[in-house]
Amino acid sequence: MLGVHILLALGLAAFGGALSPLGVVAAFLVVHLALRLAAELLGIRRYVRRLEIGTAFGLWFIAEVFKATVHVARIVLGRRVAPAPAVVRVRLARADERIATLLGCLLTLTPGTLALDYAPQSGLMYIHALDADDADAVEDGVREIERRLLRWIDAGEAPPPAPSPPAPRSGEHAP
Repeated sequence: MLGVHILLALGLAAFGGALSPLGVVAAFLVVHLALRLAAELLGIRRYVRRLEIGTAFGLWFIAEVFKATVHVARIVLGRRVAPAPAVVRVRLARADERIATLLGCLLTLTPGTLALDYAPQSGLMYIHALDADDADAVEDGVREIERRLLRWIDAGEAPPPAPSPPAPRSGEHAP
């Protein structure tokens, strides 16, 4: 569907005689607005929602990479900065190897972090952080990326149900 969206935008830009990058972006926005207004009629509400959330995720992640780049540059170029490298383990919200792979790639793209390993049976991901004075801050950063990634993946549909707690044994009462 994204290909159709891009082709419509390129066609509109060509028809308007504005095949410059700015003209294509403007045409893409016009086509997106038209598709958003007709989403219910065309049955593409989920596609439009995913495109919007994905675009927001991409822009947010680019900003995070720039912030991490500045932080690493300060560590490397600073005279009195002593980094505190550490390996931090984080239990992922959803124990799915595909999502763990995406998250690991995003973490590895972020300067100063590297996804080392993922244990699917426990849902633990091991992450090397260049500067981890506070392991909770590293974990919070990973959780924010994971939360936004899952929001994008689950756009337009309910997330899979969380595993239910084990049933009480005979003679025990549920809380």
